[in-house]
Amino acid sequence: MKNFKYFILFLSLITIFEITNSKDANAVPICETDANSEIIYARTPSTGCIAVGAATNFEITVKEIYLCTTAPVGPTTSAPTDLSNCENILTNASATATSFAAGEDVNIPGTFKRPSDGTYSHAYVKFDNVVGITAAMKFDTIINGGGSGRGKFCRTVVNSSPAIQKSSQGHDLSVCATTETPPGQLTETIKQFGDADGTFRACAINGSPTAAVSGACGVASTAGAYLVDTNGKLATASENVSTAVDDFHGILSFGSPQKVTPDTTAFTVRFDVTNGVAAAKTGGGASAYIGLGPFDMTIAIQ
Repeated sequence: MKNFKYFILFLSLITIFEITNSKDANAVPICETDANSEIIYARTPSTGCIAVGAATNFEITVKEIYLCTTAPVGPTTSAPTDLSNCENILTNASATATSFAAGEDVNIPGTFKRPSDGTYSHAYVKFDNVVGITAAMKFDTIINGGGSGRGKFCRTVVNSSPAIQKSSQGHDLSVCATTETPPGQLTETIKQFGDADGTFRACAINGSPTAAVSGACGVASTAGAYLVDTNGKLATASENVSTAVDDFHGILSFGSPQKVTPDTTAFTVRFDVTNGVAAAKTGGGASAYIGLGPFDMTIAIQ
């Protein structure tokens, strides 16, 4: 039997987007650019666009990964996800974050366990809801930074404590300048998915932010993302109550069943820092928002 090796964070298939005014992650366009690869500010929507290539670094904490033989039903407000048909293959007990640059391969910290031989249709992943991003972009005209400064070159900046992404609140922490300056890591705590009307949405079903109905958010055919409380149950509010957001869980359906056999040597978890940045026109059409950009992830068994 070949040795079970390790997980690799290989940066190729994630897009994270949770900008405040976006109701539907699937509707988020790519930011339009000119011949000089500068983002055309006049065509940058206030609801946001994906600034491809703007991110230089990403940080996320993967706490646990499970492989499941059948589709787990997502958490509800009365019960956490049933993982009885799932097998734990990673536990990051210390919740150590993983930081990686564009195109970089890194190992996920934690204790790995080789799963039993068999066929798995889904993965269940537990993430911390605090995410960091480092990004810089250039616009085609001089604009204001969401936080400070003025110029074509805009970037994320280090914040002393995580910005909070929650119902009816935004966060403009970008800085703009007339010359290019290295960006700092912006850290955000996700406590809401796509809010445009004050409704708390704890789920993103197949990429679309969704509010719970009768305590549940529906079944995802491809991917489901869930904001949960300390007991793993579906959160009912952003914060300040016992059932508030404490963590971020995801269910991923494999494109085709993944088989673990005696010849299995590795599992590859693929992310892409390139598309994980959002830009938006703010400040009455004079400023720029830069922030995290829905959550998509693939796991391949080799």
